[in-house]
Amino acid sequence: MNASVYIAIFILVFLILFGLTLSWFNQHKKKKEHEKLLKQFENYVIKHQLTIDKKQQLHQNIIGIDRLNLKLVFLDNRSVPAIFTVISLEELSGCRLIKQKNLSNGHIGKISLHCILNNGLPDVNIPVYDALEDDIFKMMRLSKKASYWQKTINIFRETAILSAQNISDNA
Repeated sequence: MNASVYIAIFILVFLILFGLTLSWFNQHKKKKEHEKLLKQFENYVIKHQLTIDKKQQLHQNIIGIDRLNLKLVFLDNRSVPAIFTVISLEELSGCRLIKQKNLSNGHIGKISLHCILNNGLPDVNIPVYDALEDDIFKMMRLSKKASYWQKTINIFRETAILSAQNISDNA
């Protein structure tokens, strides 16, 4: 065999090994970030004596629901420091999925859950997708997750209202 063939094989093997190494490091980094995010969420939940039955990671954020205490917990990890939002489902009048379109091209720029609160409390927007920060390829998956959470929040809001009515009826 010619020396140029050996050099070409060597370069090809080197590039493949280099690509596999980069891929492994990237997966390891994402796994560490995911574990750190979950740990941060779990520490907050324990500190505030919540019981989260359902939780899901929405890219860099985590949303969870406490059916026992009727609370919705959201960790927005996009800002520094991370912001936790806790919403009492009894104070919630409804939750809507909002898709804001970019005015220049008409594509979806942001997806959020808009939680409307009772008693004059300010409404809460829970960001799910932002075209400036998230990959366009994740928009459909995040949109489906947001739709699932909108339905889940509204179902448990109804449960909270019925539970409050039963308590007041029994009193």
